[in-house]
Amino acid sequence: MIGIIQKVLLDLLEETGGKPLLGAVLKRAEVPENVTFRIDQNYSDDEFHRLLQASGEATGLSESELCVLYAKAFLTRARELFPRFFEMSSSSEEFLLRQATIHAVMASGLKTSEDRKAVTDKFSAEQVRSGFVRVSYRSANKLCELYKALAHEVASLYGEKLQISCEHCMKRGDAECRFAINWQTPRSVHSSGMAVAPV
Repeated sequence: MIGIIQKVLLDLLEETGGKPLLGAVLKRAEVPENVTFRIDQNYSDDEFHRLLQASGEATGLSESELCVLYAKAFLTRARELFPRFFEMSSSSEEFLLRQATIHAVMASGLKTSEDRKAVTDKFSAEQVRSGFVRVSYRSANKLCELYKALAHEVASLYGEKLQISCEHCMKRGDAECRFAINWQTPRSVHSSGMAVAPV
């Protein structure tokens, strides 16, 4: 798992509850207090799951609630690091269709081909028709709640709303998670007729 994932979580914990909350979560997750995560390196998936579980235990938040907070923090950080990803998409539909490419770019800095492949093979997206996209997610991490939270937050950035239904789910024993995404509101349109990306 790319280090930006863990780094955003630790930063969110510290911003929310300061050093005491961060320290409590690290201790529960059995992660060293002096740990640092680089955004261009791959780290243990199991370690992230321990951090996520410990975060829920320390804060009393459910997985869904934690994922919503995380999604907001992650996209704030992503917009700082990779603004072009957001500028090049005129709607959340365009952005989510590009997600596999975005994932590949984020993984390009990883050192080994195995690490890069582990990231790039997780997602694929297909536009069934305008306003309807089907996304396949294949990962042993089974972070489908996080994907849904991120998708809703991406839509919010573009002033849009979407609805996600889970057609298949690895947590139910399926080979992959498959999401059907429908947009409930049209994209924002500039007076020139061009769709407007968020500022």
